[in-house]
Amino acid sequence: MPIYKYTAIDADGKKVKATVAAADKAGAASQVTAKGHSLIEINESFEGKVEGFEAGAGDFLTMISRVRTKDVVLFFRMLSSLISSNVTITEALDILHGQTENRKLKKILSEVKAKIEGGIPLSDAFVGYPKVFPEMVVNMVRAGELGGILDVVLERISDYLESKAALRSKMILSFIYPSVVLVVTVGVVIFLVVFVIPRFASLLGGGKLPWNTQFLLDTADFLTAHAIPIIMTVVGFIATIITLMVVPESRFYVDRYRVLIPVIGPVFRYGVIVQFAKTFSALLESGIPLIEALRATSGTISNLAVKKVIEGMISKVLAGEPLSAAVIGEGTFTPMVGAMAKIGEHSGLLDKAMVTVADLHEKGLANKIARMRAMIEPVLIIVLGSIVGFVAWGLIAGMLSMYGKAT
Repeated sequence: MPIYKYTAIDADGKKVKATVAAADKAGAASQVTAKGHSLIEINESFEGKVEGFEAGAGDFLTMISRVRTKDVVLFFRMLSSLISSNVTITEALDILHGQTENRKLKKILSEVKAKIEGGIPLSDAFVGYPKVFPEMVVNMVRAGELGGILDVVLERISDYLESKAALRSKMILSFIYPSVVLVVTVGVVIFLVVFVIPRFASLLGGGKLPWNTQFLLDTADFLTAHAIPIIMTVVGFIATIITLMVVPESRFYVDRYRVLIPVIGPVFRYGVIVQFAKTFSALLESGIPLIEALRATSGTISNLAVKKVIEGMISKVLAGEPLSAAVIGEGTFTPMVGAMAKIGEHSGLLDKAMVTVADLHEKGLANKIARMRAMIEPVLIIVLGSIVGFVAWGLIAGMLSMYGKAT
């Protein structure tokens, strides 16, 4: 929607300069006069669009830049502080617009402010930017507006986004070290096969060699002779894995069964439970009704199998079942989730019960990650050491055999 800059005289006779979002110039003028202002001048804002090369570069940088989670967290935290200090939303957005360094977020805040000046609530002004302000955030802001606790809800949103980012970082970091060791292992094998063993082949070739030395030479010859088919097979395997993770029909089964994998499965399971409980509790604390909170929570879950489980829970609750019964009937969640949901229903503090679920399972997640690393890392190190040791043993045995024949 275009943004228009205008100059007008307000009811107190003061000159006002501001912006407004509208479909056309006439609509923008109508919005200004509806405020009781006498319009002096109004024009569409073309900032960053017609100022030559620099403007074009600015648009390009804005287009390719992305809004990081920490930028959004800081925005909501500061907006909450300003609103609680009785600063109006438009004034707060002006202040934050000036302090924000992220180009894309700065542009979004300018557009949001223009929409609010046009009479649109803050929650509706956020709707057009789902990558920055997802549906769950919009619903929480709307609940805060209706309940008159917008500053409190904005603080909860910043806490939620911060904890969600921390959880995602924890999950990623838990797999980094094993992945690095695995990549190093593959790299060492390739280096030995391509560079080390062929250099000894001409020296060790001919005559009877120890079995381990002969095995190394035969393996190196095979891998070298069939390098292209092997590379194509590896590429095809990787492409298949990516396809399975992208296509919804196959990804559903991947998501469903990866929580059952020994050692790493519990990490995925506890991770999704923590995400569910944190999101669900944040929505309930903000005054979102139960069904809407479940639907919004389902929209934030990336695991398709768990998403379907939550949709099944919604159907059961709509049919008259209590939430605790719907949770207990699903094997995805631990028994503690169902037990705490039942306690929350009886006490009327379901949101607090879900906070407890999130806290307890987050501690459990840390233990599962530590256990996974304690089991996987030694195995990978032993495998890497065994490969290097076997190659060294084979080469040394071949050299000793050759030396024995020479003497």
